[in-house]
Amino acid sequence: MNACSAGISPRSSNTLRFGHQNGKLRNILRPQVSQVASELAAKLFSDSLIAAKVKREQITGWILHTGGRDVILALRDKLNLSAEDVRHSSAVLREFGNISSPTVYFVLERALNDSVPDGLWWMSAFGAGFSCHGAFLKVSAA
Repeated sequence: MNACSAGISPRSSNTLRFGHQNGKLRNILRPQVSQVASELAAKLFSDSLIAAKVKREQITGWILHTGGRDVILALRDKLNLSAEDVRHSSAVLREFGNISSPTVYFVLERALNDSVPDGLWWMSAFGAGFSCHGAFLKVSAA
C-alpha cells in the first residue's frame, strides 16, 4: 500500500503563502482557501485510494487539518463526510483555532482517545505553496 502522498497546486500558490509582519512569520490566506483546499484534498484522496488499491468504504476515521470553519465545511462537501466524521477536527478548531499543519496531531490525539473505529484512517494537512499532504494510518487498539 502506498501509505502517503502529496499534491501541490502552483497556480494557487498565492492562496496560502508565508509572509512576514513585524518580524514574525505568518500565513497569508486568501478567501479562496476553502475551495482550493477541498478540491486539492479530494483529488489527493481519490488518487491515493487508487494508488493504494483501497476502497473509500474502508476508511473508518478522518484526521483532517482544520484550516478554519469554511475549510471543514468544504472538505465535508467534497469528501462526502458527516459532522460526526469531522467532529475531532471541529473540536480542535473550537478549542485552539487553526494552528497550521500540526493541527492534525491534535486531531489524531483526540481520535485515538475516542471511539473512532479501528481500521484504516485518512490523515490530511495543508501547507503554503498551496500543498496538501495525506497518509493512510492503520489503527488498531491491540
